[in-house]
Amino acid sequence: MIVKPSISWLKTDSDLLLINDVNVVLLGMGDNVVIYPTPLPNLLSIAEALGDFSAALYAMADAGPSATMNKNNKRLILTGLVRQLASYVTVACQGDLMKLTLSGFPIQKPNRTPIGTLPAPQNLIVTHGALTGTLNAKVNPVFGAATYNWMWTANTPNAVPMTGQSTAASFIITGLTPGVTYTVLCNAVGAAGPSNWSNPVSIIAV
Repeated sequence: MIVKPSISWLKTDSDLLLINDVNVVLLGMGDNVVIYPTPLPNLLSIAEALGDFSAALYAMADAGPSATMNKNNKRLILTGLVRQLASYVTVACQGDLMKLTLSGFPIQKPNRTPIGTLPAPQNLIVTHGALTGTLNAKVNPVFGAATYNWMWTANTPNAVPMTGQSTAASFIITGLTPGVTYTVLCNAVGAAGPSNWSNPVSIIAV
């Protein structure tokens, strides 16, 4: 098998899924600078293009055709940069499958098999929110995840688990009781359904 990144998703991803999957690549590249020391284009340029595309996407809510055209143009700029980055990764990974996987790019497979069940989200971090009774939760984005499910349960007798969903790999949990400990979990949902739950994190609400 030729070891190179797949870029077909740049055309097939929905707008929201594209934002998620580009973030996966940025995270992978940023965490592995020893393997990818001089990305071309640089990651800051791609992050800025991603921010421009995200802003243009959300600006479409109450706008007309010109806003849609602007969004589409921003998407073309973003995907063009990511295609260039994929070419850099092809050379820099030196044919090493593990190095390619660490880049955040999916692997190009000759049979074009679809992404199967997603892995459980990693690195769940839960912190106290700005307001009383809130928590901020986030995980590393999972490539191919269209949405994320969140579940939190109070560590009290007969507590019923509460759930929420987001398109981003982060979520604000509200309506918590100060002084009570809550256990938080997250899973990722793709075309093949939900992944396993992440490792749990417990924290006392304030």
